[in-house]
Amino acid sequence: MGFAWSYSRLKNFRTCPKRHYHVDIKKDYKEEESEHLIWGHEVHEKLAHAIDKGNPLPPTMEGYKDWVDRVGKLKALGYTIKVENKLAMSEDFKPTSFFDGKTWMRGVVDVLAVDAFKKLAITFDWKTGKVVDDIEQLALSAQLVFANYPTVERVGATYIWLADDTETVEYYDRDGMLPTWNAVLPTVKVMTQAAKDLNYPPKPSGLCKRYCPVSSCPHFGKGSY
Repeated sequence: MGFAWSYSRLKNFRTCPKRHYHVDIKKDYKEEESEHLIWGHEVHEKLAHAIDKGNPLPPTMEGYKDWVDRVGKLKALGYTIKVENKLAMSEDFKPTSFFDGKTWMRGVVDVLAVDAFKKLAITFDWKTGKVVDDIEQLALSAQLVFANYPTVERVGATYIWLADDTETVEYYDRDGMLPTWNAVLPTVKVMTQAAKDLNYPPKPSGLCKRYCPVSSCPHFGKGSY
């Protein structure tokens, strides 16, 4: 299988190539799941079941019901709804299966809604952490939708910040994705070369002290809190 990447791998590579290699690719070290990460997985699962199967949310998530209802309203308007939708594409922006040998980029859209005319799509990405000013993941999700739904011309890509009961919405048009690729491709090219050369140098930072499992790294356990 050739080189393939995702937003999370892109983000992890930027943080530290060596950590990315051991955790995401070689997988000889496993990141310890924090309480927040475990909670995030549970939230994604329960919201998916609530939307797809009509399961009630547990009491700890009752505050999220308005977002489930919002998806229900889209369905009532004629949108096709998919949850935990795995999307992938080749380097020439053609749709592929998630682990196809031609797959170049992949991602999971928590909620995908496509209108009855298949011209407009809306994506929801559930976020359980604090609000951050970073829309790159939204843009990449929109690109995966464009690749897999060739009649869709516009995507309303949305972060749902569950803890703050708010959202970040960005709109993307099929012919307006060049700025995203101008920003992303330089790093992807570096990642591609690193995969060819198996060269993943460490990038020491404050994360080395407490948040990296790669004990074989010379920077492990060092740095400031």
